[in-house]
Amino acid sequence: MQRTNGWAQRKIRFPVELDALVLRTDGSRVAVRLSNFSDQGCRVESDGDFHVGEKLKIAMPRMGSVRAQVRWCEPGSFGTRFLTETV
Repeated sequence: MQRTNGWAQRKIRFPVELDALVLRTDGSRVAVRLSNFSDQGCRVESDGDFHVGEKLKIAMPRMGSVRAQVRWCEPGSFGTRFLTETV
């Protein structure tokens, strides 16, 4: 199922409560919590300072890592789109 979010169509995301680790290109690591998830992206809850366009990896227990790009930011959270390219 698709819906329009103002930028493009995206699949509906499902609520989750999953602790994860963001690995940034500068080598730093930030503990985060995923609050929704689809096969195209996720919402990340974090007190960290992230920027639109930033590329990173999200490491999830028992699920491995995914490459992602920050698509939007607001205080306390940001949204990502999963990538197939190298970070």
